[in-house]
Order: sequence, then structure tokens, then C-alpha cells
Amino acid sequence: MNQMYNMSLSIHEVGIFLLLFVFAGSLWQLKNADDLMVYLKKMRIQSPMIMMLMFVPIFTGMVMMAAKHLEFTVANIVMIVLSIVLIVFEIKRSKPLKYASIAEEGAFENYKKDAKMILVAEMALIMMISIWMYL
Repeated sequence: MNQMYNMSLSIHEVGIFLLLFVFAGSLWQLKNADDLMVYLKKMRIQSPMIMMLMFVPIFTGMVMMAAKHLEFTVANIVMIVLSIVLIVFEIKRSKPLKYASIAEEGAFENYKKDAKMILVAEMALIMMISIWMYL
């Protein structure tokens, strides 16, 4: 049982680092995006992959709580709330692309500004909770 918990903890940590790496890559890709159509094509592939990657730490966290019969501590509740917030942020970031109007002037620039803010907020939240867990 202890080996399963340790393996799940390792996968959880790797999933979080991968998520940070993917968010940083998405931010870099967004900064360098000039053409809306090219960016839309990339995001149609990336969005489901990002969501799947987000569920790696969520699922392993649930497994760890179930395996160890952990109680709802403040840290566990904060991680659950953070998971929900990240999912909502990611939906808010990808939803405008689904309904993007190519004819509107400056719509992509407005999206880029909002999406950058969301990505930075997601990375900051993950780093803050990670630092808190390591202390």
C-alpha cells in the first residue's frame, strides 16, 4: 500500500511539473502567434491534451486520498478548489476561440491579452500551492 502511495505521489509531482511546462509553452506560443487561423488549428489539438494533462494530478490526488484514507485537511481542500479554478480558467481561455470571429478587428489581440493573463494566473496558482506543499 505504501508503494502505491509513493508511486502516486511521484506521478502527481511529475504531472504538476508537466502542467507548468505546458502552460509556459502555451504562453510562449500565444506570444508568438500572429495568424488566428494557424493558432486555432493548434489549439484544437492542444486544448483536449491540456485538459487531459490537468486531470493527471487531479486523479492521482484522488487516488492518494482514497488509498491513505486521508481526511479533508486545509491543504486537501485548497488543492480541490485549485483544481476547480484551473478547469474554469482553462474553459474561459478556450471558449472564445470556439466562437472566434475572424471578421472582427482586434478580436485576436484582445483574446491574446486575456489568455496571457489567464495562463500567468494558472502558473502562479500552481507554483504557490507547490511551494506551500514543499514547505
